[in-house]
Amino acid sequence: MTVAEGLLTALADGLRGRVAERGRAEARLADFVFREGPDTRDERPIPGADWRYFVSRTLAAAGELGTLDLLERLSSGGETLETLARDDPSGPDGGLATVDRIGGLAAAGLAGRDLETGRVGLTGLGSAVLAFAREWERRAGAPAPADDRSPR
Repeated sequence: MTVAEGLLTALADGLRGRVAERGRAEARLADFVFREGPDTRDERPIPGADWRYFVSRTLAAAGELGTLDLLERLSSGGETLETLARDDPSGPDGGLATVDRIGGLAAAGLAGRDLETGRVGLTGLGSAVLAFAREWERRAGAPAPADDRSPR
């Protein structure tokens, strides 16, 4: 498997997992079944899922200014929401802006927070998007391959 194929597979797997997670949450809400622990229901595809919506939502969240830097920081998994908010250098509202940005990343399925420890980290989809961005950046910075087709 090539690097590109591996990245696309990871992105598709992450997005599929996010859609399945959202489907389980919606089913629980519809059934008013709120309980502790993992959901043991069957993993069924969401009928009629508009994959373009989920792809565009993920790309929009990842494409916001400063988001890739934040995803890089979250990749260690050792940051807490409090630390991230306190360390944001973007001014007096920096902490609130960071909390809001992380909320947007969580809504897009790119980040998640452990409610017991407060640690914020990347989801599988977030890791795949970050790997994709790194590879894209690496390839864009590399010299272009020679093109033997000259203009005529």
